[in-house]
Amino acid sequence: MSPNTQKPPVRWRLPAALAVILAILLLAIIPIVFQDNLARFALKPRMPLQTLTPPPAPEYGARGAWFLWPSEAESGAADIFYVHSTTYYSRDHWNAPITDPDADSVLRVTAAPNEAGPFLNLGSVYGPRYRQATLFSFFTHKYDGVAARQNAFADIDEAFQTFLTHADNPERPIILAGYGQGGLHVLGLLQRHVNEDEALRKRIAAAYVIGHAIPPEFFSTYATDLKICAGPKDDRCIISYVDYEPKFDEEMRRTRSRTMVWNKDGELIPVSGEAPLCINPLSWTSTETYISPEKHIGAASATGLKMGDMPTPVSRAIGARCERGILVVDQPKQDFLRRSGWFGAKWKPQNFNLFYHDLYEDASRRVAITQAKLTEEATILDPISDAIDLGNSPVNKVPN
Repeated sequence: MSPNTQKPPVRWRLPAALAVILAILLLAIIPIVFQDNLARFALKPRMPLQTLTPPPAPEYGARGAWFLWPSEAESGAADIFYVHSTTYYSRDHWNAPITDPDADSVLRVTAAPNEAGPFLNLGSVYGPRYRQATLFSFFTHKYDGVAARQNAFADIDEAFQTFLTHADNPERPIILAGYGQGGLHVLGLLQRHVNEDEALRKRIAAAYVIGHAIPPEFFSTYATDLKICAGPKDDRCIISYVDYEPKFDEEMRRTRSRTMVWNKDGELIPVSGEAPLCINPLSWTSTETYISPEKHIGAASATGLKMGDMPTPVSRAIGARCERGILVVDQPKQDFLRRSGWFGAKWKPQNFNLFYHDLYEDASRRVAITQAKLTEEATILDPISDAIDLGNSPVNKVPN
């Protein structure tokens, strides 16, 4: 055998093979370890917001600007204004065109059935399409991300005023419901409109801000006339929680420290980092005591169902407790009720709602309470505020 064709010694072949295997393992592991960074990089818009032409503004007088619109006015017991979570992930714009087919598909199939679903059988539901901020905007406090969120709120603010012109019966309760990005915009509506209007405050059975944290300064500084729902029989109040399984500890830290809130000038500003509001939907209180699965009415997956169809409840699936402002939930035994942690899936609308039937029962109860109050208040005359001086009043005797 020629010296040029001799095989390398065995002692060299083994390390070389191990090196190749190690390199392959590293190539496989690195994307997993850095998956969140890779996902955020893949979501970042290619161009600065200032250089992009904004999508056309919605015309809320037209039916096409609304994903949900009641077939008949004043159906059911309440009027519900629902703002959906982020369904736009494209790098093409900082704010989504309302005609984007991919975002609309996620809204139709996943977001709306699971988010608006618990409220659909309670009354007339109005759900606007809007130029939502793209998902990446929630990972930055720089101008582009903040401006995109403010632009999105401008649409929701206009849609809400259109909603009020249709839901104008003073004896009908109102529910506000927002998830994720939608929760941020509902906070803006609460501060700008509800906090400033006593008559409107009286109609709010409850406002549900889910998946977006409400810092304590919202109530102490920016919306001092609004109150927190302290128990299951309260109404005209606000409920909020951000729920995660224990393994999402990094997301819990980010929620506490990176949330933004509207100030009185309509600007988004960072918060103090103090524990946000957490109302446990298994007790409807803010207690940090663990609430066992026996109190869980039912999770559900409404993904793919016809809007309005009530999904089968999965009862006693989880227990939960508020921990420094985050609702920490048990990992469900059912795989289809678990939040995925792979490559950004945890930031997108889930194929389920862990508290679907709990929300339905709670909203039904609060609507009934508010409706009774509105009916009673409508029959009570306003008190006379100013006395009238009649001066000298003649006295005529009654004839015998």
